[in-house]
Amino acid sequence: MQYVNYLFSVLACLCLASTLHAAEPPSTAGEVFKDCETCPEMVVLPSGSFVMGSPAMEPGRHSDEGPLRKVTFARPFAISRFYVTAGEWDVYAKETGITLENGDTRPGRECINGKPRYPQGPRQPAVCVDYEDVRAYISWLAEKTGKPYRMISEAEREYAARAGSEGRFPFDDKNSFDLTKHANTLGAADGYEYTSPVDSFPPNDFGVYDMHGNVYEWVADCWHPNYVGAPTDGSAWMEEDCKAHHIRGNDWLSQSIFSRSANRNVRKPDVRGDWIGFRVARDLEQ
Repeated sequence: MQYVNYLFSVLACLCLASTLHAAEPPSTAGEVFKDCETCPEMVVLPSGSFVMGSPAMEPGRHSDEGPLRKVTFARPFAISRFYVTAGEWDVYAKETGITLENGDTRPGRECINGKPRYPQGPRQPAVCVDYEDVRAYISWLAEKTGKPYRMISEAEREYAARAGSEGRFPFDDKNSFDLTKHANTLGAADGYEYTSPVDSFPPNDFGVYDMHGNVYEWVADCWHPNYVGAPTDGSAWMEEDCKAHHIRGNDWLSQSIFSRSANRNVRKPDVRGDWIGFRVARDLEQ
């Protein structure tokens, strides 16, 4: 009898292993997955269209947020639900043996050996990374997992932030720009003096966190002063020689007017600060 029970146990394990191995690749909108234990947690975004940018009368609008244009994603894709965390970045640094660089020179705001001066736990965003640091991490992640990881495009970032919404935010701010229940921005009223753990505020309707505060994040696109000539398929707008790249979101020490879904910012690629991090994107197997 014990032998029979053992045999059934072995067969059950084999069936489970077979099921896991044969599982379909993620493709359903809202599906959450990880490609390895220490990899970023990913969520599938649906295919579809949205209007990128902001109308002329939107409060806080800047001229670089137009002209309005329709962007269409022909297929679902995945992005990390959270910023790449300090803990995930530390795994990368340990496995690759990289030397983490210094950045910023303002007293109390220095990045030293890739770390900020404020207390940082493993679930807070990785910061003090420049554009090439992000590219290097993503190349490592793609090689480690054998999956097509890449930088997120500016269009993908705004699509994810809007989560099917129109207007300034995907939530009701009652026309006050009071985001204390939704995002970590300037001041301690939201509960945080510095960066917050990446799941401190509710996710949006796409299941993505921290799209309107905490830290800015690098996107792939080269800087362009407006959307004239921009791709409409959601891909990154690149040039042979980029002098600067866009960043999106907002950070823990800036006013919430900069948290709008359409807000754009830009920095040179070698900037490292305690207010800028990143998330990753991944194409889905067809």
